Amino acid sequence: MRESDRKANGQNGHAGGPAHASRWRMTAVRATTDPTRVLNQPALRTSDGTIWVVLAGIFAAVCAIPLAMVIADRGSSAVVAWITLVLVIVLYAALIACRVLVHDRVRRLRLMAVLMLAMAAIALLGLVICVAIEWSAVPRPDVA
Repeated sequence: MRESDRKANGQNGHAGGPAHASRWRMTAVRATTDPTRVLNQPALRTSDGTIWVVLAGIFAAVCAIPLAMVIADRGSSAVVAWITLVLVIVLYAALIACRVLVHDRVRRLRLMAVLMLAMAAIALLGLVICVAIEWSAVPRPDVA
């Protein structure tokens, strides 16, 4: 690019000049309008939150099935399964409360997403611990 073209476009070659400022503005505009960014997904910007409540309810029900089976077995991991089940239900109740009580749409949707991720993490951790406890109770043949 010729020097006269750079000056005509406001690009003077300095890091803090108009070219740098316009590049920063373009990046900021693109960041708020780019639909491929994780925080710009419609489920985190334009939803009313019903989809989060429905999917979290389905997720809680699916997680409750193996936990209920572990509890019904009355094995050594039943206590962990109870605690996990109670935590998943409490997080789902918090998600519903968030849907009703938080009025700012973006904050509500992000909080609901965090609560659902917490539900998934707690359920996964609880089930892994249950499996580890049950697996450690399995008698193993002595290897001589």
